[in-house]
Amino acid sequence: MDLKVLRATIKKEFQIRLRAYPVDFMLGCILTSFYTVFGAWMMYHYFFGKRLATDFSNLTGTSDYMSYAIVGSLVYMFVVRTCLNVSRRLITELREGTLESLMLAPFKRTSYFVGNMILQTIMTLGETAIAMVIGVFFGLKIHDFCFWKFVIALILSIYGFFGLSLILGCVMIYTRDTYISQNTLFTAIFLVCGITFPKEYLPGILQFVGNIIPVTDCLTLMRADFLGGLTNGRFIYIAMRIFLVGSVYVFTGFPLLKQLEKIALEKMEG
Repeated sequence: MDLKVLRATIKKEFQIRLRAYPVDFMLGCILTSFYTVFGAWMMYHYFFGKRLATDFSNLTGTSDYMSYAIVGSLVYMFVVRTCLNVSRRLITELREGTLESLMLAPFKRTSYFVGNMILQTIMTLGETAIAMVIGVFFGLKIHDFCFWKFVIALILSIYGFFGLSLILGCVMIYTRDTYISQNTLFTAIFLVCGITFPKEYLPGILQFVGNIIPVTDCLTLMRADFLGGLTNGRFIYIAMRIFLVGSVYVFTGFPLLKQLEKIALEKMEG
């Protein structure tokens, strides 16, 4: 990894966000998490009458639905913010007319995308912390917090989301579309990854789709860290699975992205 490219990427992206993106963009992301939590709160209190299915505790390891849903919404906001901004980098370069210049520069893909991921993670952590404070007013309770489990879950989540963003970036650069591809993926994540309800309630085929998306296991680790309900052995097993699935995404995404860059440049010339 080229540290010069890494530092330059972080500096450039920070200046872009500082000057080009207003504060209301950040507020919009926080409000998205708020609406998700508020919707879950309304359904739990007024539609379901604070009653849960008999198997909910067995499937989730907790009977605190609001904390379950709030942690899910926070992770969902995190994955949307990181994947969205990292995956859109090349298509943004293409639209701004700087993709060809980027290819001619000492462009190291690993340093470029890792730099984007680092900056986006730092910014998103701040937004997530604000959203967590809001979640406290809706009933977020930390039942069983372990610092080292949180660090492991966070690092593996960033790794898994990074791999996912590379695959999404491949789709974007090939189709030259961001709106349909990103919203299709994020809607699918919200449905099959257990954001506000256990994925075991879904049909088998949708559970399988959820299992191959790293968000599902990352969410399981985060909930286990804040809410408990997971043994150390199971925690380690899921952590290893995230690493393996994330590695498949990463080592598939980089070579594929390199090939699609050539196609994108050919279309520019054509």
